[in-house]
Amino acid sequence: MRNQSMLVKMIVYGCILSVLPVVFLGAYAYTQSAKQVRERVDQAELQYVRQLNASIEQVLTTVDHTLTNLVESNVMDQSLYSPLGALHFQLYNHLKSEITHLQSFDTKVEDVIIVNEQQDWIVKNSGIRRLNDHPDRDTYLAYFELQHDSSWVLLDKSAFTDAISSYSCPQLVALVKKLPAIRIDKYGLAIATIPVCQIAQMMTDGAEAEEVIVLDADGQIMVHRDPEMIGRSLASHPVLGGQVAFEATSGQVQVTHDRELFTVTYYKSGLNGWTYATVVSIEQLTRESRQIGWLTLGISLGIILTSIVSVWLVSRRLYTPLNQLVRAIERDPSGGGAGPGNEIEVIERHITALFRSHSNLEREMRSHAQQVSALFLSRLYAGQLRQAEIADKLAYFGFSGDASGWKRMAVAALQVDTLEHSRYEPQDMELLLFAMMNIAEEVVPKGSRLPAVLVDRSLVLLLGSGEEEQQEADQRLYALTESLKRLIQQYLDLSVSIGISLWFTEMKQAARAYDEALEALKYRLRLGKGVIVPLGSVYADKPSVIIAYPDRTEHELIDAVKLADEAEALRLLHSWMEEAELKTRLPGEYQLALMRLLNRLLVLAQEANAMHGGTSAGYNVSMHDEVLALHVGEEIEEWFKDKLIVPLVRLFGERRDSADQKLSERIIDLIAHHYASEFTLDDCAAKLHYNASYLSNIFKKETNMTFSEYLAAYRLQMAKRWLTETDMTVKEIAERLKYTNSHNFIRAFRKQEDMTPGQYRSRYRGV
Repeated sequence: MRNQSMLVKMIVYGCILSVLPVVFLGAYAYTQSAKQVRERVDQAELQYVRQLNASIEQVLTTVDHTLTNLVESNVMDQSLYSPLGALHFQLYNHLKSEITHLQSFDTKVEDVIIVNEQQDWIVKNSGIRRLNDHPDRDTYLAYFELQHDSSWVLLDKSAFTDAISSYSCPQLVALVKKLPAIRIDKYGLAIATIPVCQIAQMMTDGAEAEEVIVLDADGQIMVHRDPEMIGRSLASHPVLGGQVAFEATSGQVQVTHDRELFTVTYYKSGLNGWTYATVVSIEQLTRESRQIGWLTLGISLGIILTSIVSVWLVSRRLYTPLNQLVRAIERDPSGGGAGPGNEIEVIERHITALFRSHSNLEREMRSHAQQVSALFLSRLYAGQLRQAEIADKLAYFGFSGDASGWKRMAVAALQVDTLEHSRYEPQDMELLLFAMMNIAEEVVPKGSRLPAVLVDRSLVLLLGSGEEEQQEADQRLYALTESLKRLIQQYLDLSVSIGISLWFTEMKQAARAYDEALEALKYRLRLGKGVIVPLGSVYADKPSVIIAYPDRTEHELIDAVKLADEAEALRLLHSWMEEAELKTRLPGEYQLALMRLLNRLLVLAQEANAMHGGTSAGYNVSMHDEVLALHVGEEIEEWFKDKLIVPLVRLFGERRDSADQKLSERIIDLIAHHYASEFTLDDCAAKLHYNASYLSNIFKKETNMTFSEYLAAYRLQMAKRWLTETDMTVKEIAERLKYTNSHNFIRAFRKQEDMTPGQYRSRYRGV
């Protein structure tokens, strides 16, 4: 079985053209969208870190400003130089009031601790105590060792004996300011504490998997959602430990932990040197882009699947005519496309074979065209063509272009004078005429002639002239014929004579001109051999002896009579009478034409055994004498109609009807013998050796029924007979009558009889 390689190639090529762009476009779309999403997520992370920094720093700045105001207030200045004993309760109350104002919701400050080492007191939310008696005296005094006068530090609740916070979170962020602010030697401290968990609550839940870290300048974790991480060094972080160095003011770095990639987004504060950072897994960051990727993949796969199905359907549809063509080529018995290869190669080989056969056919057609052209010219000179046929044939053979420019035409007939005393034998005549034809076509320019043709033992040439003056045309015609005669004498050593007709202007007059050329050749008896005889010079100032005769109309009239077409025969008789009157110029010529027609009809009657002798019924007068006794055209036409045309038409009609009837009877007899088989009109035509269409027309005319209608009616009659006279079942009858099944037989029977076969049997059996 032939491999359908072209179909596979079309599908593969179509899939490549449709799938690759989708793949590239999908990959590009995913890459760009993922990139944009990643950039947007990175920007969102950085924006979140900045926002977190702004929120926390707002609190820290507020605390710093309010604590600074407290430190620089008159109350604080007085308190630093006062022992705050019992007598100073008003000052203490003022100080306590200022501290209370500092502890607001906006500042998130839980407690403000004032330590005065010089005056030996410490003030907290819980009250005032002597510093020397406080259990955490050394812890507080250690903050004098801080490098700066104002510092943010991380306090661990476990480092203090006296509770410094009521919150559950173990760490506090504290702002420590040394006092007095304007003196170099410091002996007091102002400490504002904020629970770390309060700051941690300010971290919005951007994502559950997002880790937020706040580091001080030394890399200590100040704020974290996980209390265990607060106070630890960044180096101890499980992900970031030892991998990250926050060198720039802000940015993003990537770290790897347990073969998982993380993105660290950070921002350094200019307020206190703290670093705000977020740690997010790359997988978490790219979750949205992965969703886009899956969506892009799904859409791309859908488009690819649709494209593949569409390519398959379209390829099959486009391949179908190609496949049908290849199958037709393979079924070709000539085997022009046989051989290995794909469909295109098979078609190419077949087309090459077609071109080869076409070239051969063209060569054959060219050779046949010359023969057909010669046949056309022979019929033209014999007067067997109508004017319309002449014009069509001239155009068909390509002669009309040259002939349209001719002002006048003439026919030249060449004949060999004699072969005696020459080197040629009589059997060489055809070869000599062929050689003369080649010489004639070489001498006379193609645009001034029609092809030379051999008619009987003459070479006939129709010459055309475009000269306005007849004298110029005569001179040119004589020069051509003289040159032709001389060359034939020179090359073939033959003596030829040439007869030339009178000039004529219409191509339909070529038949008369041919007769004139032959008439001119008859004057060789008087003028001798090797002469050129223009008929115009022989009969100068005399009428032509050539009698025009309507041959074509006569042939059509005879055909109409044979076909028993009375109306057409009478019409052609009338046309013949008119043409004869127009073409004949003398009464004698007209009577000769009538005698010629009469003789042709008498021959037809003799062939049909319709006439006995040459007399008209009831008169002992010759039919020729009867015609010559008539002198009026209408009477002559009526005589031909009554005496010959109508009787002959009826005779041929009766014979045709009798033959048609016998043929129809033979068809009916065949139907009677073959109705129980698959018998068709073609089978009948094969048995009778007639054309099927001809038999169909004859049978329809005789019986007013088509062959199939009569066969169906005959089978129906046989079915009725079997239903009433036999015990055959309906199925058996249907099978014998060649119905495909009993249902079709019942349907056809009911259509004709308005009842089923069973009902018909019940009603008419035994009647």
